[in-house]
Amino acid sequence: MSQNKHHIISLKTYIIVFSALLFCTFLTILTARPDLIPFIGLERTFFDFGSFNIVLALFIASFKSSLVLLFFMHLYYDNKINLALILGSVVFLALFIALTMIDVTRRQDIYDIKGKLVNPHAPIYDKSSSTPANGH
Repeated sequence: MSQNKHHIISLKTYIIVFSALLFCTFLTILTARPDLIPFIGLERTFFDFGSFNIVLALFIASFKSSLVLLFFMHLYYDNKINLALILGSVVFLALFIALTMIDVTRRQDIYDIKGKLVNPHAPIYDKSSSTPANGH
């Protein structure tokens, strides 16, 4: 028979993880909505990182999800193959998001290239060349 060992997590650990989740949620709100910062007594530029705000919010969300996975779903005390499978899934998800972000941010370069002439000095673009009288 298989032996299933259940690990009992203390209430203190749950409270610490819950408070860390609340703190990270507060940080996520500050990075997502810098216009709310003056209401809590900080300067607006304290958490306004421009376009890096979305990356910072994704890192905070990843940390929060890892806390939930490790402690509330008991992966910290579970079989390590389950942890490896979940981490592999997260790595591939991050890879797909990164490739999509690279595609979206570099798309304007393709539009700029397609909008230009390949060789602007080609004879077909010469305005001084005359066309035959018969139109062929």
